[in-house]
Amino acid sequence: MKIYNSLTRRKEEFVPLKKGEARIYVCGPTVYDEPHIGHGRSAYIFDVIRRYLVYRGYKVKFVRNVTDVDDKIIEKARSENRKTRRTENRDLREAVKEVSKKYLDAYHEDMAALGIAKPDKEPKATGYVPKMIKFIEDLIQKGRAYAADGDVYFDIKSSKGYGKLSNQSIDKMEIGARIAPGEKKRGGLDFALWKAAKEGEPYWESPWGRGRPGWHIECSAMSSDTLGDEFDIHGGGLDLIFPHHENEIAQSEGAGKPFARYWMHNGLLTIRAGKMAKSTGNFITIKDFLSRYHDPDYLKLFFLGAHYRSPIDYTDDKIGEAKKAKNRFVILLKKIDSIVSNQKPVTRNQKRKSPEDFRERFEEAMDDDFNTSLALAAMFDLVTYANKLIHSKDKFTQNEKETLTGIRRLLLELGSVFGLQLSKEVVGTRPDARQIKGMIAERDEARLNKDFKRADEIRRQLSDKGVILEDAKDGTRWRIKS
Repeated sequence: MKIYNSLTRRKEEFVPLKKGEARIYVCGPTVYDEPHIGHGRSAYIFDVIRRYLVYRGYKVKFVRNVTDVDDKIIEKARSENRKTRRTENRDLREAVKEVSKKYLDAYHEDMAALGIAKPDKEPKATGYVPKMIKFIEDLIQKGRAYAADGDVYFDIKSSKGYGKLSNQSIDKMEIGARIAPGEKKRGGLDFALWKAAKEGEPYWESPWGRGRPGWHIECSAMSSDTLGDEFDIHGGGLDLIFPHHENEIAQSEGAGKPFARYWMHNGLLTIRAGKMAKSTGNFITIKDFLSRYHDPDYLKLFFLGAHYRSPIDYTDDKIGEAKKAKNRFVILLKKIDSIVSNQKPVTRNQKRKSPEDFRERFEEAMDDDFNTSLALAAMFDLVTYANKLIHSKDKFTQNEKETLTGIRRLLLELGSVFGLQLSKEVVGTRPDARQIKGMIAERDEARLNKDFKRADEIRRQLSDKGVILEDAKDGTRWRIKS
C-alpha cells in the first residue's frame, strides 16, 4: 500500500510503527456554525481511509479532535448574545459553552446522518488545557518559547526545519511577516501558544496568568496523549498545511517528540466554481443537502468520483449524475434478488469470469494512495458485467445464480468500504401544505430582497419534493406533481 506523504511530496510505502496497526489523528471541527458539505468531504475521506485499512486487516485507532474554545466561537457567542439581547444577564463564558455544545451536537447529528463512523477518541480542547500548559512549560524550558506580558509565543528561529511541510523558505516567509498592533512577539512568524484573557472571555489559570491556549498547541498535546509522541498518519484539509500543521510540527519537534510519519491532506471543495461563503449565499450545509436529496450516498458518490487530494466543484448536475450512479446499483441488486429467489435453475455447461477479479482491481486502486475513482470504476464494471450476464439469457444455471449471488455479496462488501448503502433506495417525503406555504413565503421575501439565488434554490428544493410552483400576478400557486 502506498500513501502520498505531504511532508516528502511523494508516494511512500505504508509501513506502520507497529505491524498490523494504524494510528491516525485527524483535525476535527471548530464548533461555531452548522457543518457544511466541505466539512462533510474531509470527514468522509478519512472515514473511507479508516474503513479501507480495517478491510485490509489493520487494527485502527482513529482520533479526531474538537476545538471548543477559539476566537471564532467567542465571537459567535457575542453575536448570539446580541441577537437574543441577553448580554446583561448571560456571562460570555457561559455563552461560549452553549455555542460550542450546540454546534458540536449539530456536527455529531450530521456525521451520523451521513453514516460516518464515530472516532475511537474525540478529545476536546477544553479538556486538555492542563496538558497544554505542561507542554508549553517544556517548550519554554527548552528555549523554544518565551512569555510576554501574559502571552506565550513559539520562537520560530529556534525551529531549524520550519517550512518543510509547506515547502517554504523561512527567510522568504519572514520578509512578508508583520507584527500586528497589540502583539508582543519578537518575530513576525512567531505564533501564540497561550493568550492572555480579555475582558469576559473564558480563561484558565496558568503560570503566565489567566488565559487560554492558542489553536496550534491543541493538536500537539492531544495527539501525543491519545496516540503517543509518534504515530502513523496525521490528516486534515489542504488549507491546514500552513500555518496549522507547520506549527504543530515545530511545537512537537521543539519539545523533542518525533510526531507524525505520514501527512495526508484532502483537496478543498468549491460550489459552482466559487468559494463557499455564507455572505454570498454560495453555501450548502449538510442539513440543506440531506433535506433536498435525502440520500447521503449521492454526496458520497460525488466525493468518490475525484481523488481525495484533488479539488472538487459541487454542482447540481454532478449530484444528478451521482443519483443515476446509485440507481445503477439499486436496480441491479433488485434484479439479482429476483432471479436468485424466483427462478428455478436450468442445466448448461459454461464457465464464467470470477467476481473476485473485480475485487483485485478495487484493491489495486485503493492500495495506490486510496484512488477511489478507479476503485469505484471497478465496481461499475462489475455492474456492467452482471447486467450483460442477466440480459444474455432468460434462464440461469445454478452456477450462474451462484455467480450473481457472489456479485451481489461483493458489491455490498466493497460498498461498505465506502460507507454506501447500495441496496437501500431512499425516497424523500413530500412536505405538508404548511411547510410548502412557509417555503413559498421565504422565497417571496428572497425575491423582494433581490436574492434570486436563494429564491431559485427554494424552488429547486420544492421541485425535488414533488411540488410545482406557478408564479402569477396575484401570487405564487403550487401543485403536487402527478
